[in-house]
Amino acid sequence: MSDEVEDIKRVLTICFRTGGGLSADDLERILSFDMGWMDTETAHDAIQALIFAGWIKDEDGTLSPNCDIRGIKAPLGWQPRPSRLTDPAVNEVHVAEKPPQPIPSQPVIKAKVEIKDSDPRARIEKRLIRYISKQAGLDSDEIQRRAERKVAALRYCTMWLALCLISREQNLEMNAIIDSFTV
Repeated sequence: MSDEVEDIKRVLTICFRTGGGLSADDLERILSFDMGWMDTETAHDAIQALIFAGWIKDEDGTLSPNCDIRGIKAPLGWQPRPSRLTDPAVNEVHVAEKPPQPIPSQPVIKAKVEIKDSDPRARIEKRLIRYISKQAGLDSDEIQRRAERKVAALRYCTMWLALCLISREQNLEMNAIIDSFTV
C-alpha cells in the first residue's frame, strides 16, 4: 500500500471511528475543527475530492468509507498532508466495482430553462450597481467585481448584501439603499 493510500485510509479510520455514516458538515467539522488538520474550505474540497475519487460513498447525504478501514492504525500525533486529501489517488477497488457505463448514442435535447430568483431584491441589482457606481465615482464593472469577490469570500453572502457592504465602504448614504430593498 502506497503512503498516499495509507494516509487516506488513516483519515477515513479516524473520521469514521464510530462506525456510522456522517453528513458532509460533520465530516468537514472533524477534519477542520476536531482534528485541526485544515481550514473548513480545504476540508470541503477534500471531502468532494474523496467522494469523486471513490474513497467515500455518498448515499442520500450520508457519507461512509468505500474501502476496508479495519486494522488501520494512526500513530499518535500523525496528521495527513492536505494535498493528499484534496487531490487523492483514485480508489482502485471503487473503479473495479463499477464497470464503465456506455455513453448513450441518443442526441441530447437542450431545453430552455427560465430561472426565476425567489428574492425580489435580486431584480434591482443592476440598478443598485449603477447607483453605487455613480455615487462612489467607480466603474460599474469594478463594483460588480468587488461584489462578486465578497460573495465568494463570505460564501453565504448574497449579491445585494455584498452591494450594501460596498456602499458602506464607500461611505455612501445607506438610507436610500436600504429603502430600495423594501419590496
